[in-house]
This record gives sequence, structure tokens and C-alpha cells, in this order.
Amino acid sequence: MKKLTSILSLSLISVLILTAAGCATRSTGSQVKIDDTTPIVLQYDRLFDDSTVLDETIKRYQEDHPNITVVVRKVNLQPGETIYDYQADLIKQIADGNGPDMFMIHNDWLPYNKNHISPMPAEMMNTQTYSDTFYQVAIDDFVDANRIYAVPYYLDNLMLFYNSDIFDEAGIRRPPQTWQELVDMVPKLTQYGTGDTIKQSAIPLGVADSIPRFAEILAALIMQYGGEMTTADHTKSTFDLPAPNSNPPYFSGREALQFYTDFANPKSAVYTYTDAKNSDGSFKFPIDVQAFMEGKAAMMIGYAYQVANIKKFAPNLTFETTALPQLRPGEPLTVANYWGETVSKNSKHPNEAWDFINFVVKNQYNYAWASQRVPATKDSRDSYIDRQYYGPVAQQANNSKSWYRHNSPAVEEIFGQMVNSVLHSGVAVSTAIDTAARDINKLSS
Repeated sequence: MKKLTSILSLSLISVLILTAAGCATRSTGSQVKIDDTTPIVLQYDRLFDDSTVLDETIKRYQEDHPNITVVVRKVNLQPGETIYDYQADLIKQIADGNGPDMFMIHNDWLPYNKNHISPMPAEMMNTQTYSDTFYQVAIDDFVDANRIYAVPYYLDNLMLFYNSDIFDEAGIRRPPQTWQELVDMVPKLTQYGTGDTIKQSAIPLGVADSIPRFAEILAALIMQYGGEMTTADHTKSTFDLPAPNSNPPYFSGREALQFYTDFANPKSAVYTYTDAKNSDGSFKFPIDVQAFMEGKAAMMIGYAYQVANIKKFAPNLTFETTALPQLRPGEPLTVANYWGETVSKNSKHPNEAWDFINFVVKNQYNYAWASQRVPATKDSRDSYIDRQYYGPVAQQANNSKSWYRHNSPAVEEIFGQMVNSVLHSGVAVSTAIDTAARDINKLSS
């Protein structure tokens, strides 16, 4: 994989003051010692963010830790590459005894990467402190067998984007808080053309091919309906089974799949989106985010990281964000999507690497400001909960769940086949969901 490397030769300081002058190491406030004299270079590979987002935090280290240099390398995905190419390349580097000291893992990647990571020393941070610091979703994602494998700098989760001008024109004063409220808005916000064509969509939902995050949206619906995506140890998919403790049995997956695909079914009362194609294979109606940016969709479901791109490519669009609509408002739930920072098992300086990562967390507002992210720590929630665009992330932080997939690309393909079989081939919802669960479980057998 080709990479653009930006080298920042900057020094890092340790978190706490040396307790005894003249020592060759510094204490982090625990039994872990940080080397204070030996020249050390830490390589840090990061996706998405420009390498400069850590500049301000690194400068604070520079004042007091001149022996440690960090090399921040932004990994640029080439056309046609995905985050899974980054993951495969990283795993190969580590297997060959190489790779960076520090790198990023997605919130559902720990099962793939656990054997490639040097866990944080318990003396540096124990699981109770981790639990007191971060939201429950991070504990679920990055703590295993009482060991800490990664630390998140930020959090993101599914939320609702809505076009304020379209809402005003339709006489709708506030965005939907529940799915029933959203369903009631569909007739007011949808404009139909001849036949089954759509001129304006209330919200792009119901399909797989033209909604990049359809699988996460569907997973959120399944969990909102009371289903569980996997067993507790994440080794088997269970979204085809009845909801736990339901009597009579309630098949959450079937209900969610039916509800989702109805939005793209011309015979449904909530028909508002289509993945129909032209003769050249292009979509007749734009994909979700494009439709939203062009003012052809009143709403869309997405993540906070998309805000910057929408503002960049549609600067005149008037939009706001709100929490993901809920099926049961008393039991809110959304799907998380974020990255953790971790240390390679090949690093010769794991203590110093973890010390740096922890310092970034302690200086989270510098990173959050530079990267336009919402910090992953509990104590930041009140500062972000009312912020325009990003507030919903903080509002939903305590209700965020992750969906563990053994092979994300393959699972998403199977989910796509499931949706398409119902929508375009007339397959019964029960058959489609049972087939999908069986095919996914074969991946890990």
C-alpha cells in the first residue's frame, strides 16, 4: 500500500514530574517507568486525520521529554482500497516482525488484532480507571480478560441528519424522535414522479447497494427491536433467533428487516427510496449522502464524521442533526463507529508508547478541536451535548453499541444479499434472515 509519510520530529514529555532527581527513568505515577535518557523514536501510523492534529499536544511533551521522538505517518488509502486493506497490510507487517510502534484499530477489530498488541500495563491504568474514564462501549470493545488493548480518542455513532429548509416547507417543526414519528412524516416529505420514480425522498432507507452504511443501520434496528447480533463471546451470529426472554418468541431480526425494506418497496405505505438503475448501471436516484447534499432527501442516517464533508461540498445546505430515531424511547440504542489507539507487540518501547497515548487522552480537547471529533471520555459529555451537529454523539454516548463481525466485508456482502433477496427476488423475510445468519456463521466455523 502506498503511503504518504509526514515526519514530525518532536519530543514527548511524560505525564508526571520526576519524583527523584538524577534518575534515568521517570514515573508515570505508577510502577511503570518511562525512559528519560535513551534516545527513542516512536513510529505512529494513523488513518484519516492529518498528522498535524496532534501537533499542539506533542508540543506539550516536547518541553519536558527531549529524548523521545515521535514520527506520525498518515496512511492514505489509494483508489479502490478500504480500511480492510490497511488492516491486512498492518497485520502482515507485524507478522513479519516490523510495523509501527502505535497504530489504530476499528472498534470491532480486537478479535483480529489482539495477538498483535502489547496490552497497556495494568500499573499504568487498570480496568476500573478505564471504566471510570471511558463510555461502556469502549470497555466492551477494547478490554478483554481484564487487559486493556486500546484507548479511544473520540467517539462517533449513528444519528439523523435533516434538511431544515425542507422541514420548514413541509410545516414540520421538529425532527422525529421515534421511528413512528418518522413514518408519519414520509408522506409529507416524499415527492413521487411517474410510476415508481422518486423526485424527493423523505429518507434513503430500505436498500443495500446505494446506502454505504445500510448494514449498521439495519443492525441498529435489529437491536432496537430487542434482538442480539451475536452471542456474548461474539463467536456466533444470533440476529435470526427470537429476542431473549420473549414469550411467545419474538423474531426481532425479521421485524427489523421487514421494516427496513418497506422504505424501498413501491407497494408499501412508506415507500420513499429506490435503488433502480439506468441502462448504464448508474442509479436513477442518488446514493444517500449525495441525495441529501443535493437537497433531494429530507433526511439521512449517518455519522458525525460526515458533517465536515457535507459542509465542504454543499456549503449552502441548511441542515441539522439529532439522535437516531428510536423504537422504544425508554431503551435508546445506536451503533458506534470509532477507532482505538494501540501499541504493537513488536514495539521495543511499549511503556513510552502507551504513556504518549494516555497523554493525548488527557489533552483530549486539543485533539477534538483539531480533528472535529467528540472526545471519548465521560467527563467531556456536558461540554459537547449541546453543540451543533456533534451534540447527538455525546447525547447517545451511553447508549452506543458495537456490532462484532468476524469478517466485516464478507458480512456486509451477506447482509446486502439478504436485503436484495427480499426487495428484488421476493424471498420471505424469515428465509432471508435465516440464510444470512447461517452464511455468516459459516465464516467463523
